Amino acid sequence: MRLDGRLDGRFDRSIEQLAHGYSRLEHGRLVAIGEPGAGKTVLAILLTLGLLGAREQGGRVPVLLPVSSWDPLRERLDDWIVRTLAVPYYGGDPEIPRILLSHGLLLPVLDGLDEIPESARRGAIRGINQAIGADRPAVVTCRAVEYEELIRGGAPRLRQAPVVEVLPVSPDDVIGYLREAAWPAGVDWSGVFERLRNERPGPLAEALSTPLMVTTARLVYQRGGREPAELLDEDRFDCRYAVEDHLTHQVVEAVYAGGEERERGRWSPEQARRWLTFLASHLHEHRERDLAWWLLGGRLLPVWVGPVITLVVGLLLAGVAVLWVWATAGFAADPPFGYIVAWALGSAGLFALVASILWYAAGSPLPGRLSWSPSGSAGRLRRGFRSGAVLSAAFVVPIASGVTLVVVVGTTLGPGTLQGAEDLAKLLTVCAALSFVTGLALAAHGWLNAPPSRAAQVSAANSVAQDRRSALAGALVAGVVFGITAMYGLWAGLSAGGLLFRWCTGWPGWPGDAETGAYLRAEWARSDHAYHAGGYGPGPSMLLPGTVFAIFVFLTRAWPRFVLARWWLAARGRLPWRLLDFLEDVRQREILRQSSGTYQFRHIRLQEALAGQPVGENRPSRTPGWTEPEGIRRRVVLTAGLTAALAGAGAGVAHQQDESRTVFADPSGQAVTAVAFRPGIRQNQLVWATSDGRVWWGSVLSGSRLVGVSDQRVLPEGKYRHSTVRALAFDPDGSVLAVARGKKVELWDVGQREPVFRGRWKTGAVHFLAFHPQGRYLAGTYYDDDFSDPSTGYIVGRVGDHGLPETLKRIGSTDPNLGAVSFLSQDELLVRDEEMGVSAYRAPEFRKSNRQLLATGQLSADSDHPDGVLAGPRGDCLYVTGSRNGLWQLGAGNEWHEEAGEMPFSSAAAFHPSQAVLAFAPTGDVYGSRADGTIQVWSTDAIPSYVRTLHGHMDEVTAMDFSPDGSLLVTAGVDGTVRLWTGVA
Repeated sequence: MRLDGRLDGRFDRSIEQLAHGYSRLEHGRLVAIGEPGAGKTVLAILLTLGLLGAREQGGRVPVLLPVSSWDPLRERLDDWIVRTLAVPYYGGDPEIPRILLSHGLLLPVLDGLDEIPESARRGAIRGINQAIGADRPAVVTCRAVEYEELIRGGAPRLRQAPVVEVLPVSPDDVIGYLREAAWPAGVDWSGVFERLRNERPGPLAEALSTPLMVTTARLVYQRGGREPAELLDEDRFDCRYAVEDHLTHQVVEAVYAGGEERERGRWSPEQARRWLTFLASHLHEHRERDLAWWLLGGRLLPVWVGPVITLVVGLLLAGVAVLWVWATAGFAADPPFGYIVAWALGSAGLFALVASILWYAAGSPLPGRLSWSPSGSAGRLRRGFRSGAVLSAAFVVPIASGVTLVVVVGTTLGPGTLQGAEDLAKLLTVCAALSFVTGLALAAHGWLNAPPSRAAQVSAANSVAQDRRSALAGALVAGVVFGITAMYGLWAGLSAGGLLFRWCTGWPGWPGDAETGAYLRAEWARSDHAYHAGGYGPGPSMLLPGTVFAIFVFLTRAWPRFVLARWWLAARGRLPWRLLDFLEDVRQREILRQSSGTYQFRHIRLQEALAGQPVGENRPSRTPGWTEPEGIRRRVVLTAGLTAALAGAGAGVAHQQDESRTVFADPSGQAVTAVAFRPGIRQNQLVWATSDGRVWWGSVLSGSRLVGVSDQRVLPEGKYRHSTVRALAFDPDGSVLAVARGKKVELWDVGQREPVFRGRWKTGAVHFLAFHPQGRYLAGTYYDDDFSDPSTGYIVGRVGDHGLPETLKRIGSTDPNLGAVSFLSQDELLVRDEEMGVSAYRAPEFRKSNRQLLATGQLSADSDHPDGVLAGPRGDCLYVTGSRNGLWQLGAGNEWHEEAGEMPFSSAAAFHPSQAVLAFAPTGDVYGSRADGTIQVWSTDAIPSYVRTLHGHMDEVTAMDFSPDGSLLVTAGVDGTVRLWTGVA
């Protein structure tokens, strides 16, 4: 390649000449060197334009890349090229530039190798040599001195590349250029021209030998009101650097001194210098030349701005929510208005936390453009959905995991239970559903948000305006989509989690065996109240989530951050309020130039002068985005971690299996409060009651199925509907059923379904019933919550042919929470007496026996757990409940001993009719944690021991009973199901 002399002629002819000369190079490698300000960057621009004009279809695309921002010690050249192209041209997506580079379709024009810090330049040379290999073309510009030093250090491929040197401007060309300029009256260049002609070389001639200094001199003396003759002072300007520094430092004041703008009083020279110095220092700190408006917010705002702004917005939303509740439900709302305010303030804090995390996670987002065009929308939809799903998972999984952990630990007996497994399954599906909903919302946002158009790349103001429209429209659409779909997505996630759990564990709890439709309908009915938010309208369920999500999206965009940064810096005097107008004004005054929607100082020398430090000196390096090998490693680690988490979650969901047979599931989900097997010949029949007062019966066939459940009731509903049945008991031959309904005790002839007795027992509400082994007596516990005369205790009545004609015995108690009462033999009724021991009352008068089975002090009252006693069928074992649950056995000398130690609290218990087996439903430990629906089976042999745990109920077990032959155990629960268990003994 030979390019001697000048590039004369028209502009298009000059760039064609450059492109033609480059095309003759064998390997397509070229190095352009020259002095600072000689025009290397201009040459690179002209060559790039010429190559673009001469490019054929499928040929390489030349791209001009200022390398001052490249850190070769941290990032490979190829990765830096991909990232640098992805940000302004592809919305940050590296896929297309990486493909172009890997297929050899890019020609990098690397401008300003000398602007890389000195400590990293040799690493840059090595990186370029490794990247271009044996056949990849490249163009590099560098200062002559720095390039010679680097090449001597070892760069075989660049050493073989042809070198083009940009020569100094001759004095004649300088004189001709300056003479043609329009000068104010009184500006005299004659002395300077004479010095240039006669003193070659000299400080003045050397200083004005570059286009940069010549144009800078024109600006200083054309607008600054100064005389060029000052440059002739040899004492002040004894070397070229003194002349260059003088012109560089005077150019800002010169372009803002006088003129129409000054007369309008828009910006003074002092203001312009102060603001430009701040911008130059900012660029110097980050080792960059491009002043990108979208980076200002992430770099120049204080760290506390995000949390403060989000907290203020959260409090405003909380205030609006409270006003909405007041407008729709008034101050007498349920829940109380104070609770609503507390909830709103807590939600404001949570909003501020999540929004702050999003604020910091977004960093410095790239600008976008509002686009309704279908072209490229599919890719934007996919990227938006992927980003939304990943972002949602990043936020939802930790929050949902924490909530699930609190629920599992706080409301069940902990991990490993069916309730814990259900919560875990719902955690998985809710996270998936909300991730999908978030993906949909951000897909809508991504569809509207396209990369900046070419017009925006030319103008920073257009780029800001386009991102503003895109941010507002995108956030609004995303909020609408999220507001409409969020609650339904939550319902779908909860429903799917419940179904997943039941499919994996054999359908424990309600609604029974694989009744998918019933479960979905019930979930929908339960969530319907949430959709209407207790009568508050669509505000809490749709408008509030949509608004919150829209704000979340808006806070991640570039424009609001730029506005906040502009206000903050203007308030502190660092930048003007009308920043974009100022930057455009500076560009028109030739201090800045514009490139791809960003601004640059007209030369790095001016940026250095304003920043007060040469750019080429060592400075802290900023860490770029992760490189491809690091990204691959992260994806592998994340994939492995996600796989392990899902595997662990799946194992946790399927850890327990439903071991029962569901015989009944109330269609409305009412709790089952009592259950009993019918003794006698018909051992396959059982009766249960639901909390709304209905009493059902069914027949067990082969110990596994129940027939006639859907419409068979042993008692008609009538006026007794909605009066809770708390206890059921059959007489020994199974012909009479005792029902405790509120304060009434009813005796029914089961065969005829007719009442034998129906009336008040002259007590409070009856909670437990027990028949005498021969059916002559019926005992129970009662509690009267009459505020004026509360009473509690035990009552015994004689059962005759015509009902209960009289009450034989009433045993008062100070314990407000009595549990079971039991007949130890045909003659003794066991009760927890008022001294909190266990005493016997002998029939027929039921006078208290002289001996106390368990002495005072061995047991104590407890206000939260029923205090009762249950006797084993052989009379040698007692299960005592209260503040201390225990299994007591009859030993030598008719003394009772607690051999098993302290046992869990229980809500129901039953002894096997013929074997030494006790089944009970634990409600927690000594601290009273909530029941988990399990049933423990214990052996009551000489040394009592735990045998097994039965899983199937999903809430507290309220009642249980063994079949007369002991082959079946039936249990009832708050979850609305009746379950049969085989092989318990």
